[in-house]
Amino acid sequence: MSSEPSPRQSRGKERKSYRLEDEYAFLDEDEDGSAPSGTQTPVFRDDDDDDGDDFMPDAQAEEPEEDLEDDVAEEDEEDGTDEEEDDSYSEEDSIGPRKRAAGGLGALPVPSTPVTRHNLRPTDIITSPFIFAKRDEFRRRKVDTENKLRTRGIPDFDKIGGHETRLKNLFGPDNEHLKPVLSSRDYWFPQETFPIRSYAKTKPDDVDCGSLRRSFFESSDAREKENEASRSWYNTIGKSAFAQVQKIRRLDPNEEKACMSTSGLKTLNVLLGPTDNPHVYSLAEGSYMSVAEAFPNSSNRRAWLFNLGSRVQDAQWSINEDSSTQYLAVAVEQKPIGGRQPKPMEHPKAPGFTATEKYPASIQIWAFEATENGDLDTSTEPRLELVICTDWGAPKQLRWSPVAATDGTHQPDDEQSTHIGFLAGIWSDGRVRLLDVSAPMRGSDIAGPIYLHYSHAAFEISFPQTIPSCLQWLSGISLAVGTAAGTVGIWTLTRPGTLAEPEASNHNPRPWFYQQLADTYILTMSSGWPSQPQYLSINTADGFARLFDIRSPTADTTASIRGRTLCLTQAWHDHTQSFVMPDDHCMLKHTPIRRYYHNLYSMRLESSITRVATSPVHPGVLIGGTNGDVETTNPVGRIVNYKNIPWQQKWFVHEWRGPMDKMLVRPAEEENVEMVEGGPVEQAKDDFTATAQDGDAASLATEANKVPQAILSQPLVRITEGYKAIQPGIAQSATTKRSESSKRLDNSEIGRAIRIYEEQSAVTALAWNPNLKFGTWAVAGMGSGLLRVEDVSISVKR
Repeated sequence: MSSEPSPRQSRGKERKSYRLEDEYAFLDEDEDGSAPSGTQTPVFRDDDDDDGDDFMPDAQAEEPEEDLEDDVAEEDEEDGTDEEEDDSYSEEDSIGPRKRAAGGLGALPVPSTPVTRHNLRPTDIITSPFIFAKRDEFRRRKVDTENKLRTRGIPDFDKIGGHETRLKNLFGPDNEHLKPVLSSRDYWFPQETFPIRSYAKTKPDDVDCGSLRRSFFESSDAREKENEASRSWYNTIGKSAFAQVQKIRRLDPNEEKACMSTSGLKTLNVLLGPTDNPHVYSLAEGSYMSVAEAFPNSSNRRAWLFNLGSRVQDAQWSINEDSSTQYLAVAVEQKPIGGRQPKPMEHPKAPGFTATEKYPASIQIWAFEATENGDLDTSTEPRLELVICTDWGAPKQLRWSPVAATDGTHQPDDEQSTHIGFLAGIWSDGRVRLLDVSAPMRGSDIAGPIYLHYSHAAFEISFPQTIPSCLQWLSGISLAVGTAAGTVGIWTLTRPGTLAEPEASNHNPRPWFYQQLADTYILTMSSGWPSQPQYLSINTADGFARLFDIRSPTADTTASIRGRTLCLTQAWHDHTQSFVMPDDHCMLKHTPIRRYYHNLYSMRLESSITRVATSPVHPGVLIGGTNGDVETTNPVGRIVNYKNIPWQQKWFVHEWRGPMDKMLVRPAEEENVEMVEGGPVEQAKDDFTATAQDGDAASLATEANKVPQAILSQPLVRITEGYKAIQPGIAQSATTKRSESSKRLDNSEIGRAIRIYEEQSAVTALAWNPNLKFGTWAVAGMGSGLLRVEDVSISVKR
């Protein structure tokens, strides 16, 4: 080989490598500076034949065309991509002279960048298990079989390839990555929208859970291990620690009303029933009714409708797998008692950035009974089991621990009670608290709910110069909290000093993780638990969503496509390994962990999406909008094969209108208004009849088409249901039409898709029941104060 320099080397440019892994080779070094065994990043050595511009052709003779392997190696060098020699690459190859594909021996120069030590093991470095080259040719690196490496930062979608190539890009190149998602697609193939209850049992003695099962990505051994660890810690340390510090007392009957007061109406009229024959029902604050009462055929409707008096802030199901009683925690909007209340948009300080004064508020714990096969039992009325009263201001967000600390029937020795779970919440006084909630056993003399006043919590945290904005459990014992300043803190209950001591008066535990992950307000937060608990996704007020690996948040992070509206909700969908959140155009997007910067769409609404809910035991996704529309779909088929047009179906539509005398178009005074289609009043058929208050069958109007002034002068809510499943498509909305003579959009129709709805019509809370046997139960809360709990499962004969 000639020793003369090549034309590229004679240009006098500084030599450098285009390989990123060479630039960060110090990450693979041990504490003594030597390369660890099995490392895949070669150490820099001086190499006289290496050049600084791989985009120029080599001044060497071309290889024969029939030598295909050498041609691929030559093309890789011209493209600036180094390739490993073979699958037998070892440590000796990394420290000795390396033979290049184009010939020549030498070493690479040592970089001048100072070496920064990181507390990372060699197995923590995420390296691609494949070597990519031109013409979509690649081959596998040598990977340690004991410590398998994962990759998240991968190139764009392959230009050439079909369905299999796309799946590998989304979920991973190995069978262990592809098998779970394909199993999910095949298992839930019959479920287009609502979950199904008719799947056969796997064993004769198994409880029939229908199509419900945990995600194929989740490891049953890992879940069992986490359950045992949480219960062991609670029985040995946690139970006594909470009991010693947490201060609870029973309230007197005259103190109960102070923590339950709301600013809403005492009664609310609801128009409910079949489309051709709806009825008006009047619900008092705190009352409920069975939805089946409004329909002639009530056998297939297992639902309850509540009037909680004010906007529903949050509603979350507790973890209770082994009991037929299911508990639901509900928080409604409450304001201080007495004094002048500011009008909307008149608050002197932004409530999203400032804490409020402390005042009485409450959290309601409702109990629902189930049948033997897991259906919602409508023969047993729901009961208000417990009311948690506090003086910390209004609760803004609630989250139950995803792992039960007991089996649901645990009874302590000192008091007969049922343990419900760990409830974490954000209160308007700017603090996050964790409560150990147990419901005392009811005596024969207790008919109503039990009111417990919590004056001190065992876990209470505050942030300097900011307030918490969102929270999320990362496991059964780890809690992450985001703030209005863009910081995120993580606490683990089992770490020493996290829970307060009995004699501590002002305990504020330090987090083991606290970093500035954003420059502005963190709106929402979601974790990849249970299959990917190391991933944390946040949405910020700057329009970006960001994904972090909490093991190395500075190095392993990526951002999504920037949005133009605030993203108020997001959730983790374990069945597609993606985070779901709303888009600018009223669509639901999926951001897979391997393609977080790539949006995949599965649903759309005709209004902005305000809430989204996913289930860990089936792939159904619920979304609610500002227009009161709640819809569901199964997005697995859409994500696996993007050519599929997904089905989606309305659960119900909730619409609110104010008193008619406050509207721009007012009816005639002191007269009953005739109901006509398209008129200023509610649309209905000619055979519309209205019932009296409290759901009685007495008529309020003597004529079928007349609406009495008693109904017009009060706010009214209309709930419609019974919609068919449709395929609206993702490309365009139904409100955006195309002209017949042209494929272009009709610009005159585009502006009509932007609508403003009444604030009380919006869906403000949405959740699936996370328990396996009861996973078909769903809850939806609205701005009008109504709360709907229903078993939405359907039966299909196979």
